[in-house]
Amino acid sequence: MNKKLSIGLLVFILFLIVFDAIQQKYYVETFGLIPENEELSLGLLFKKHFIRWLIWGLLSLPGAILIWKKLPKNHERLTTKIVLYIAIVILFNIIAAIALISLYEIEDQQLSFSKALLFEFITFFVFQKGLTFLMASITLTMILYNRSRDQTIESQFVEITNLRTKSTDLEEALNISSNSNAYLNIKTGGKLQPISLSDIVWIESDDYCVKIHTENQAFTLRESMKSLEEKLAPHSFIRVHRAALLNLNYLHQINFDSATIKLSNTTELPLSKTGAKALKSKLQQVSL
Repeated sequence: MNKKLSIGLLVFILFLIVFDAIQQKYYVETFGLIPENEELSLGLLFKKHFIRWLIWGLLSLPGAILIWKKLPKNHERLTTKIVLYIAIVILFNIIAAIALISLYEIEDQQLSFSKALLFEFITFFVFQKGLTFLMASITLTMILYNRSRDQTIESQFVEITNLRTKSTDLEEALNISSNSNAYLNIKTGGKLQPISLSDIVWIESDDYCVKIHTENQAFTLRESMKSLEEKLAPHSFIRVHRAALLNLNYLHQINFDSATIKLSNTTELPLSKTGAKALKSKLQQVSL
């Protein structure tokens, strides 16, 4: 879990603690549930709720580790079996937390322990804390799940970077020819301007024409995207979207969740389902 998500979860729990304390103070004062000549301060209520959330947090740590180990990696799907496992872990953590909180309250209030009293406290805290503990547990699980997906994307990025360091092997694995001596001729007025394929970052569909994007400028070429896709397929170009043809040498990062591709010059391209399938297939061919 990264720093921002950790801080966000802590802020969320702190908000719940403050909310619970204020809600309980309002409830007992409105309905006269405290004895006369006694005062229930907000600070005391905050302390009680803080201890309860602390108990939940400590018991959730081993549960979070178990969930993290079960979460799918490398684009594996979240199966019904995994979801059921996660639900059981969350339910066990909540029940254990409520039971321990009940024991703490009996000791704190210096009451005589009995099974009936313990059951009474557990029943009370199930209604008071059960739902909020469940919300927090689900939030924690979603954060862990998103982190596992991010790690998958990062691992793909590492694979791409490692493959680039071996350009000769990459070209051989992709079965493509070198772009160093290949050119695309662009007609501008009465002039003909050859552009090296190695300088083309990506190609954009533009009505009946296409836009050739290099690092520094863009050129318009009157040719169909389909025709260019067929011509450039042997030269490390791949169609990732109906409006985008990508030079794999400029691929920086893939985000399958948001369906976007980031290039080495920070440009972001859309990624269609068909393009994602083709790109995954190509990456699997070159995975180490």
